[in-house]
Amino acid sequence: MNDLTDQDLWNKITGYDFDDPQAEAPFSVRLARDNGWTPERTKTAIDQYRRFIYLVCISDDMLSPSPDVDKVWHLHLIYTKDYWKRFCDETLGQEVHHYPSRGADESQGHLRDAYARTLEFLTEEFGEAPDATVWPAADARDRPLATGALGLGSAVLPAAEITFGIALVLIVITVSLLWSSGMIGKEIGVGLCVAGFIAAIAFLPIRRRRRRRSAAGDSGCGAGGSSGDGDGGGCGGGD
Repeated sequence: MNDLTDQDLWNKITGYDFDDPQAEAPFSVRLARDNGWTPERTKTAIDQYRRFIYLVCISDDMLSPSPDVDKVWHLHLIYTKDYWKRFCDETLGQEVHHYPSRGADESQGHLRDAYARTLEFLTEEFGEAPDATVWPAADARDRPLATGALGLGSAVLPAAEITFGIALVLIVITVSLLWSSGMIGKEIGVGLCVAGFIAAIAFLPIRRRRRRRSAAGDSGCGAGGSSGDGDGGGCGGGD
């Protein structure tokens, strides 16, 4: 395995125990039962889920889990107190959200690119090809494209861009109506448009690039803030 970008974070994630020893049906047992998995496949899926969440925490790019990894994530989210308190807050130090996808028809290409990027980052960060039993090839036709994930400080969400555009249109229409009715002058109208544009920009997330590791071996993936006093992580997608 390579020297990781954030070894301390990875140590915390690998030290996180999914199973409550006092539970009648621990997490891994329920995961295997719900999906009809063998103990070996269940362990592999959980291990790869650890890797995916780690990448989301250190990356600024949109990533996409495999179907098996997404199933682990879905079940983990059901354990709300454990997920948000013990995993996100105490282990990751940031919130990692799971947003519903908006349908494969409108985002299939976007998610396919994100999935291919995830495979690339897994290889780059861990120094080995992703486990093919959990991570199908990016061009596999039978791989569902249901989930995307946004790393901390990642690119602007499509929803934010749409909201930004709608807000600008409404501002222009409102100012135009006030101007045409004679309620405001030209100078005031222009000033309101400029002020509205600046205000709308202020609410957009900032795009930041994931710092890739250089050829010289310098570790350089973007780190994240904490949920307590930072901007938190961001994961999206899911069916």
